[in-house]
Amino acid sequence: MSEILKIGIVGGGHIAKHRHIPIFQKMRDVEVYAICDSVESVAKGVASQFGIKHYYTSLAEMLKEDLDVVDINTPPQSHLSVAKEAIEAGCHLLVEKPLAMTVEDVDEMFSLAKKHGVKLCVVHQNLYNPAVQKAVRLVREGFVGDLIGVDVGTYVRRDNYMCVNGAHWCHKLPGGIFFEVLPHPVYLLQIFLKAADPKCVVTKKLSGLEWMKADEARVLFGAENGVGLVVASCNSPYHGDSLNIFGTKMGLQVDLWGRSVIKYKPRTEDPVSVGKGNLSLASQFLGLLGTTVSSVFTIGLGGEKISAHYGFLRAFVDAIQGKGKLPVSEEETRENVSIVVKICRMIDESV
Repeated sequence: MSEILKIGIVGGGHIAKHRHIPIFQKMRDVEVYAICDSVESVAKGVASQFGIKHYYTSLAEMLKEDLDVVDINTPPQSHLSVAKEAIEAGCHLLVEKPLAMTVEDVDEMFSLAKKHGVKLCVVHQNLYNPAVQKAVRLVREGFVGDLIGVDVGTYVRRDNYMCVNGAHWCHKLPGGIFFEVLPHPVYLLQIFLKAADPKCVVTKKLSGLEWMKADEARVLFGAENGVGLVVASCNSPYHGDSLNIFGTKMGLQVDLWGRSVIKYKPRTEDPVSVGKGNLSLASQFLGLLGTTVSSVFTIGLGGEKISAHYGFLRAFVDAIQGKGKLPVSEEETRENVSIVVKICRMIDESV
């Protein structure tokens, strides 16, 4: 392997154009060498937009290049077949979530990767969100006390490109759009709850979009060390993700998009206690203002380098180059797909 990691991108859609390609191009030790998309105009257009030297409509043809990594950004229904072809060509793999459609497919992909001596990793980028990492540290170091519960929310606007496009591939998935959006909140839940198991799913359809099986879902989890709740909404007035952690000593409110953590310390209904709590919150909000100003300057100077995607993709590249471990393990990946499959089966049964 040369000092410059040569990456071939498969799929020229939204995630590739807005996340993976521009972030990889920020890295000095990475070259986005080729782009492959079954639609020639898409492949050619992405290559032109980002100055990528080679474009293909055939994966087999792209794999004739001397690539180190193949980055799969296609619909999950295609992940297994694309991954098998790339692994057999001797390429390491980065795959957008969810890794596969079934646990059996996950096992097959990892087994094949081991056989051919290549590394395989799914993209769970919010593990590298600074606010999430701070929350993980506070929990692990005992600041919140014993864990009681974890609530995770993922919020999608009703006018989101996936929602309004009835022909989008996500609507053909088990559970519809939820198979695509649930991996993120589920892997955040996995960080804190041991053996998280979905017990109950409630769905609702509030929009008039006939191709949506449902557009609201609430999932209640049991776990060895607490309870969990996942909220998935496709009717939100804003796009974002939230994480709330409840312990015996403290609660944490985590804003992934604002990269902030608010601590809620014990208080009673006594006016003095309420006043102290409000002063603490006011102080924290002033601190967030400084963080926001700093982030604005950082974004202006470093672009994507502040993003969770950058941190995750940097960790992946380092692992391929032998400088660390992959950011997501086989066991974590398998559990994530298993939980999402179970939830979506329950969603299909409820609609």
